[in-house]
Amino acid sequence: MPAQTAPPVAATHDYSVAMRIWHWANAALVSGQLLTILFQKVIVNAKQAVPEFQQAISKGGSTLTDQQGRAVAHVISERIWQWHIWMGVTLAAFWLFWTVMQALDPAGRRFGARLLAAARRYKLAAPAEHADARHALLAKLTYAAFYLFITIMVVTGLALIFADDVPFLHRIEHTAEEIHNVTMYLIIGYIVLHVVGVVWADNHDDHGLVSRMVSGEDPRTPDNV
Repeated sequence: MPAQTAPPVAATHDYSVAMRIWHWANAALVSGQLLTILFQKVIVNAKQAVPEFQQAISKGGSTLTDQQGRAVAHVISERIWQWHIWMGVTLAAFWLFWTVMQALDPAGRRFGARLLAAARRYKLAAPAEHADARHALLAKLTYAAFYLFITIMVVTGLALIFADDVPFLHRIEHTAEEIHNVTMYLIIGYIVLHVVGVVWADNHDDHGLVSRMVSGEDPRTPDNV
């Protein structure tokens, strides 16, 4: 009995303008938010920053009390948190943009179509193609995980923003904050794996992957991925 092979599917390798805008905007916004966390936890940490403020002021012949130093650190911290919040709101807007984009994109370009195509290919792949089909499916599943992480970040982030104004959100504020923080580490882990995976794929079996996400063009014949 001849081995079954995966039938042609509609998913393509070219990326729409909307998808590319969403991808790079998310990359910039998530990176920006992580940088604000770095500033808050390391660079503008009040316990470490106050002595440095005092030392800098003393060089000019003035003095700065601990209370005044903490007040200065608090002002800087609040400004950075405002940047974090506004980038989070923008990220939420792009999340909504992606949702609408998925509904309007041609069927073959929708992420759901790509995921189902990869799952179908894996299920029907011949033994010789099984490893490649598994790799393609795992790649799509990691993207699905990222979309889930972004959704959780957006929902919990908005809950934290409006926690002081909505009684229900105020009651779950601590839980939302814990989930938000854990998801941040998951996203960091994903980013590391994603960058490593993209570089590896671009240099091995998926040449031009990065350029396609920039230009949206694929000079090759579309395959079943």
